[in-house]
Amino acid sequence: MTASVGMPGKNVRWHDTSGWLALLPGLALMVVFFVLPALKLLEISFYPHELGSVLTPGFTLDNYIRFLTDSFYLSKLWLTIRLSVVVTIVTLILSYPVAYVLVRGHFVGKGLIIGLVLSPLLTNFIVLVFAWMLLLGPQSFVVKLLHSLTGSPIKLLYAEPGLIIALVHVSIPYALIPLIASLAQVRKDLEEASVSLGAGPWKTFFLVVLPLTYPGAMSAAFVVVSIVLSGFAFALFIGGDSVLIVPLLIWQAVNDTHDWAMAAAMSFVAFIVVVLLLFLSMRLSGMARSRGGTQ
Repeated sequence: MTASVGMPGKNVRWHDTSGWLALLPGLALMVVFFVLPALKLLEISFYPHELGSVLTPGFTLDNYIRFLTDSFYLSKLWLTIRLSVVVTIVTLILSYPVAYVLVRGHFVGKGLIIGLVLSPLLTNFIVLVFAWMLLLGPQSFVVKLLHSLTGSPIKLLYAEPGLIIALVHVSIPYALIPLIASLAQVRKDLEEASVSLGAGPWKTFFLVVLPLTYPGAMSAAFVVVSIVLSGFAFALFIGGDSVLIVPLLIWQAVNDTHDWAMAAAMSFVAFIVVVLLLFLSMRLSGMARSRGGTQ
């Protein structure tokens, strides 16, 4: 009897230990390829910049002070944040109906449509960039059609509207994945009950579907913001100098002025923004789950 009582405790301890051992390879990869590079980036961001030298070891806060106090850099940081918000909102507005139809709909060719919607995930970013350059260029049929409809010249390439369109297109497939996962967990009878109580489709969506899929929406928003902050190729080839956002400033600091310390400081600020957004989305998702559980 004593031996049989002791065995479960040993098994529990073994399972606890084996669980931690299973995490070690992933933790090692995180440390080597994420934590250590981030710490090195932080170290470089405090280096002083000297003409004729790419990296000069030392310590200074000038890079952060210049980036967070100079009106030029602040305006570009604000432009980046504003662009991220606009792209995120537009992406969520367009992705929610698509995700809902793909989850709730029953029609022929559903798998094909899902494949077409998610096809940008299989396409290299550079290919997408050059495809959008052709579509948004001054001689493209899209620009000519808009010009004929409005009667005024339309500029999409090297302009903020064109960059927003391209970023929304590439972000939608990434946003659909968490949205589809969240919508699939919403019971259909909850929507039917809402309709039977007199709520219309829009009211049902905002009062039932949206709160229950809030964690998925936050995950999608975080992914979209990450794409905007890391979408250097889109900023360079579609936005250009007319839409100078932080990723492009980092590229210019590395390649044009060779101020790697300033580039590291801007990169780390962008990294902190993403981490804060991740923390905020996790907190909001947790609050949404708690509120949903109490109701």
